[in-house]
Amino acid sequence: MKTYLKYSGLAVQSHRGGSLESPENTLESFSYSQSIGCKYIETDVQISLDGIPYIFHDETLTRILKKDIIFSSLHSSEIDRLSIFNNHPIPTLEKALNDFPEMFFQIDVKTDEVAIPALEIIKKCNAIDRVCIASFNSKRLNNVYKNCPEVCLSMGPIEVFKLLLASFNLYNKDIRGDCLQVPIYQYGFIKIVTQRFVKYVQSRGLKISVWTINDPKTLKKLIDMKVDGIITDKPKLLMQLLEN
Repeated sequence: MKTYLKYSGLAVQSHRGGSLESPENTLESFSYSQSIGCKYIETDVQISLDGIPYIFHDETLTRILKKDIIFSSLHSSEIDRLSIFNNHPIPTLEKALNDFPEMFFQIDVKTDEVAIPALEIIKKCNAIDRVCIASFNSKRLNNVYKNCPEVCLSMGPIEVFKLLLASFNLYNKDIRGDCLQVPIYQYGFIKIVTQRFVKYVQSRGLKISVWTINDPKTLKKLIDMKVDGIITDKPKLLMQLLEN
């Protein structure tokens, strides 16, 4: 089992640093997560025009800054002059990893272009043991695996579907991936997260996390199902539910 996954109990995974409790994907949100005792952060990386991986979710600046500009069209010198959510800089992946050496990061590599540069930064920061790479693109994940088989790899949608078939004895080949993060419903109508599937996944020695859950009733249900992790915009709320 990869070092990233060597935990017991339920991992509270702070989605973008806890975006309903702190400004998303900022150093402040990561610091907030750390301050409440959350050790796992789910975040995203995009790449600058000159090849620097940054902590940023969207392809464009439209939602965050009301500017119709593609993130990857900006040079790092331009990105470094931007501020989001009341004067917060957009952090580089390198700064995030270096500033929070005790935190574990699940990193969604948003484009093909950022995958390998992100891996190089992870290696440079000696952070392989505390990083898990995720993506909705299975080809991208395969590229990550070829370049760094030692890093923890979350399954993509194709691998998750194969695992679902395997749980009904409809697929018997190897499935690449060390863990999985899934929504309760895939494509809006295929229910993934059932007690049966959770037990099957865990019987294979894999860990299953569910995203992105903010509703207290659903959080409690997943706690009772004994999933291995929950990705939430409300990490403090989830931690309070676990304490109670």
